Amino acid sequence: MPLGQVPVLTVGETRIPQSGAIIRYLAREFGLYGNNNMENTMVDVIIETLDEVRSEFIKWVKEEDDAKKAEIINKMKEVIFPRFITFVEKILSDNGGQFLVGSEVTLADVAVFDVISRISDMWSQELMNMSTVLKAHCEKIESIPSIKAWLENRPKTAR
Repeated sequence: MPLGQVPVLTVGETRIPQSGAIIRYLAREFGLYGNNNMENTMVDVIIETLDEVRSEFIKWVKEEDDAKKAEIINKMKEVIFPRFITFVEKILSDNGGQFLVGSEVTLADVAVFDVISRISDMWSQELMNMSTVLKAHCEKIESIPSIKAWLENRPKTAR
């Protein structure tokens, strides 16, 4: 364990720590990271934006005080989610409406689907319903045969 913690991905003799490094390694390995430096960068921009959304959501999950939880929910509903949705809708529109980056599915599309569906499952479908564009994009990614098969057959675990 290079950092004394998980996750670690072992590839040959190399151990890769840190979930972000692992995710980007796998995205590059399987052609989900874009086709050039600018597309790679746009994937990174979307991933880092998602990290900000995820960070706010984690604050809500960890908070035990009901009043503070309510403040976090209000911030998410009034600031975080609308800003994120506006960003995703613009990126999709600017890229022709099919995918977030480039002309085929990338880590950015899968990551947006993953985060939005997890938040929706754990908290409320309200997030998914805040944008018909976001909802349609998530449904499109969810219907990709390999993703659909994984979702149907993956091990059931606590989130």
